Amino acid sequence: MLNVIICDDNMEMVSSIKKMIEDFKLINDMQDVNVELATTNPDKVLKLFRTKEQYADGTEKITPQPLKQRLLFLDINFGTEFARLDGIQLAYEIRKYDISSNIVFVTSSGDERVDVLNKKIVALGYLKKSLSDDELKEKIIDHLEVARQRMSMSTTSRKMIEIKTGHSKKYVNLSNIYYIKGNDIKDKDHNENPRLGLTVLCETNGISYLKRKLKFYDEEIPELVRLGRSYLINPLNVRETRTSGRKGIIKLANGEEISVVRDSFNKYEKLVSEMRTKGLL
Repeated sequence: MLNVIICDDNMEMVSSIKKMIEDFKLINDMQDVNVELATTNPDKVLKLFRTKEQYADGTEKITPQPLKQRLLFLDINFGTEFARLDGIQLAYEIRKYDISSNIVFVTSSGDERVDVLNKKIVALGYLKKSLSDDELKEKIIDHLEVARQRMSMSTTSRKMIEIKTGHSKKYVNLSNIYYIKGNDIKDKDHNENPRLGLTVLCETNGISYLKRKLKFYDEEIPELVRLGRSYLINPLNVRETRTSGRKGIIKLANGEEISVVRDSFNKYEKLVSEMRTKGLL
C-alpha cells in the first residue's frame, strides 16, 4: 500500500491535491493507494514517524513508528503558526526515521533546492504553486506513478533472504536485518575469540554467527550496503546519519550507533543515494 501524506499551510491546496489523487485513484481503480493524512499541521505529519514522551524530570523518549511505503507532498514554507518548522526542516526530521519515503516539495519559487541538497534530503521532485490546475494534476499523477513503481520494485517488507552458513542455510526477512559484520577482533583482554573469523548477523531476533566471509554476503545480498571494511548495513533500518569531526555516525533502528571514518561514511551515503535513484529503496 502506498500511503500519501499532504501537508501545506493552505487548506485549499491540501484539498486540491487530495481530490486530484482520489479522483485519479477512483478512475483507475488503484486499490494500492491510500491518502493517509491531509493536513495543515506539520506536527501531525511528524507523529506518523516518531512519538515523543516527556517525563517529569525533563527527559524525553523518542520512539520510531513502523515504516510504511509513503509519498509525501510537503509545503516548503508554512505560515506563522508553524514558523518554527518549515518543510525542509520537517523532511530533515523525517529522514532521521525513514530514508526511503518519496518526498515532493510544494514551493512558490524553487529557490530552496540548495537547502534541500545541503541537508541531504533526497527529493522525488517539486511542485510549483503557480502551475495551472491541469499542469498541477499532471505533475501530481507523475509523482504518484513513480512512487507506485518504486513500491512495486521494492518488495523489502516481505522479501526473504537466504543466508548460507557453510553446509546449512537459514531464511531471514530482509526488513529484520540490521547489519552483517566481520568478527576478526580479539576481546579486550586479547584472549582468543572462539568465534574469531565467523561473520556476525545482527537482526531483530538477536545475534547469530555465519561461517562465510563478509565478502560472500556482500556479493549475495545486494540490498545491504557496504560500510567500511567490516559492515554490510541494511539502509531500511537506518534511522539517522550524521557527521562528527572526522567520523560519520549511523544510528540503527535498534538504537545501536556505528562510527566510521568520513571517507567510508561518504561512500556509504553515495551508494544509498544511487539505490534510491534506481528505485531500490
